[in-house]
Amino acid sequence: MKVRGDFYKGIIGGYELARGCELCYPGAKAVIFVSGACDDSCFYCPVSRGRLYRDVMFVNEEPVSTLEEAVIEVSRMGARGASITGGDPLAALDRTVAVLRALKEGLGQAFHIHLYTTGRQASIESLKVLAREGLDEIRFHPVNTKFLKAIEKAKNVGLEVGVEIPIAPGLEEWAIKVISEASSRGASFANINEMEFAEPNAENLLARGYKESRLRPFTVEGALEAAMKVLKWADRNSKIPVHFCPAPFKDSIQTRNRFKRLAELDRAWYEIPTKDGTLIWGELRGLTHEIGEECRPGSTCTPPDIGMLKQLALKYGAKVYIVEALPTRSRLLVSFQEIL
Repeated sequence: MKVRGDFYKGIIGGYELARGCELCYPGAKAVIFVSGACDDSCFYCPVSRGRLYRDVMFVNEEPVSTLEEAVIEVSRMGARGASITGGDPLAALDRTVAVLRALKEGLGQAFHIHLYTTGRQASIESLKVLAREGLDEIRFHPVNTKFLKAIEKAKNVGLEVGVEIPIAPGLEEWAIKVISEASSRGASFANINEMEFAEPNAENLLARGYKESRLRPFTVEGALEAAMKVLKWADRNSKIPVHFCPAPFKDSIQTRNRFKRLAELDRAWYEIPTKDGTLIWGELRGLTHEIGEECRPGSTCTPPDIGMLKQLALKYGAKVYIVEALPTRSRLLVSFQEIL
């Protein structure tokens, strides 16, 4: 049994991961927020108020309104798989099934898809539908241990099953119980996630005595130590792999790698990818002569060659800027610096 106390060491050391996690690390998985529908109200839920309990859909932070848009957005980043999340995707089963079918039909049966659910809505009928449509992996986030019985149902219809739960001080014994029961019911792996401290859940966390870590911003103080306790127990007792995913991993590795992938695949001729997953380019504004097509209203874009931009500015009387943006469809600005 291999237990990973350090996510990064685990990746380097080659410890066995669920397929969904293997694709997550290099940023090769698209994240599909299929709906904000949910029948639970977890005090630690970090989902924004603009999404939770609302009938909205996003792919990698981009709002989409149709299945076609969703598949296009997934394809734009060259994803090799997708995670379906929410809300609870099973609380919006029809849409979840439609997304699953569209991805498999559009991107092939080898396109790997995993799904997160509390298990509250995991009837044998809904699980059969998901298995029939090609779901590769289901991860239960049991807000109540009685929902662990859904693991047996999922195994019976042929799905790969795991559990994924948050960890914070005071939840160690609960986590051990969930992992033990999940293992006995047929789960193949367990993931414990460092509890996040975010604007949507901050009030609830503070009310329960949790504090934001001063050393690890946006995480619950003591969550890392709680995870280590569970991992030490698992090293001696768990029959299934137990993995720990630190909260900073999502931004520092997962999201950045996804942006780097997207920046390489979906850039204009004048945009240059950076090591951080952003795009940079040059812009000329206030030109007295037309020297190219507008890339944005009032702007002509060029590669970020400062020497060339200065020459053009002096010749045509333009102002020159170096622009840095995220590789979103709207090119969300990171910086806008005037150089002349």
